[in-house]
Amino acid sequence: MIRMKTIKSCFVCLLLALVITGNCEGASDRVSTIDSSSSSITTFSLAEIQKYRDDRYHNFQESLSEAQLSKQHQDLIARALSKTYSGIPLCSFSFTLDARGDKAFPNEDEAVWTVSASGGTERENNDDRRHYRDAPISYVPNNPFDLAQGTVVAENQSSVKFRFPMTPRLKAPNLHSDAVRVLRKVDWVAELTVDIKQKAPISLLLTLASDDGRAQAPLVNVDVARVEFLYQYNDSCQFYEVFSKLRLFKGSSLFSGDFLDKTIKTFTNVRCEQPVVFLFPEKKELEFIERY
Repeated sequence: MIRMKTIKSCFVCLLLALVITGNCEGASDRVSTIDSSSSSITTFSLAEIQKYRDDRYHNFQESLSEAQLSKQHQDLIARALSKTYSGIPLCSFSFTLDARGDKAFPNEDEAVWTVSASGGTERENNDDRRHYRDAPISYVPNNPFDLAQGTVVAENQSSVKFRFPMTPRLKAPNLHSDAVRVLRKVDWVAELTVDIKQKAPISLLLTLASDDGRAQAPLVNVDVARVEFLYQYNDSCQFYEVFSKLRLFKGSSLFSGDFLDKTIKTFTNVRCEQPVVFLFPEKKELEFIERY
């Protein structure tokens, strides 16, 4: 009898630990006030940012040199990615948030935001501040994809869809800890759709590498896991902005039950300061994908 009570007590403690850990995972996604002293910012002119993109293009070409792809396809990927990885322009934009799920933040109506010199975003006529990831930006300081393993998924007269493995693991900050642990261990892939004429990105989709896009573990099933970015050219900023970001995780856990984390961020009316100035936070982590 004493032994059974001990087992029950341990089981309750385990459940409490899982709940506490899960709450900490969710809390880590909350938007915090930007501490500009935590990282230095480099400022680039339009000419300097173009040189940066040219250097990135050559680096991507080198990474693609061993891929089983045609030279034309290698060039499309390199040019599209070099246009995708931008600095953070000083700009204003409208932002809306549609969030659903167990730990979702309240939805936000359209409001005007500006990117400050510190790299954060500030709401017009308000004290609210956000991280620069809540902006129409796609800033990545390194290359998260295994481009040498790239393949063609689909191709027509106007676009090509490429697929390649991702070297880092994606985080899912608004899920319970047991689901997060599974997603950190499974393999991910990226699908990049490129406009052939413009040699520019149309979309970037991140999903699980399994054939059905699902992940299973003894205690957790992940039915849907996808992060998607949609791009368009911005004349004002002379770069490809992200006008829509989607994050969707759905599944079930023995301890937590069904879980859902769906967030759609939409950006409109993006206007850059003139002359255009780009900011580069000196960060190594992949915040562009880890927190969407």
